[in-house]
Amino acid sequence: MCNTQERAPETRGALEARYQRALEAAGRQLSYRALSEDALHKKLLEKGHAEDAAAYAVAWLHERRLLNDEDLARSMVRSYARKGYGALRIRQELLRHGIHRAQAEAALEGFDAGLDQMTALLDKRLRGDLSDRREIEKAVAALRRRGFRWDEIRRALDAYCADDREQD
Repeated sequence: MCNTQERAPETRGALEARYQRALEAAGRQLSYRALSEDALHKKLLEKGHAEDAAAYAVAWLHERRLLNDEDLARSMVRSYARKGYGALRIRQELLRHGIHRAQAEAALEGFDAGLDQMTALLDKRLRGDLSDRREIEKAVAALRRRGFRWDEIRRALDAYCADDREQD
């Protein structure tokens, strides 16, 4: 004999309570730090909320403009740019945080690598000594790890060398 128990349909009050708990959990998560819609949805699922309740919470916050991936992406671009990262690294971080590729590209539109930041990093690494080829290569590698493209690095090296010649 098979023991098949049918579950009673969820009452309206129980359903509303489940959605409310997911919404409150979403609010708590967002009070810790800004999250993308995808990241918040995954976080709610990890915390044990049902798929429909997690989707409801994300949609509710999005409709009220309390959750906006475009704003988050622009904010993250500004933040990572201030920290001295290039467009490649910033794009990677946006995608890692659940920002969709199209939104990441839109947020990076018009982004210009900070020449001052790159030359400052070169100065920190090289301290004005351009005689050691190996140290120059290490400094270039550090800029590559920070997400700068070769043409940007070349421009920074040229500016750094010109500044160094002017000081002599």
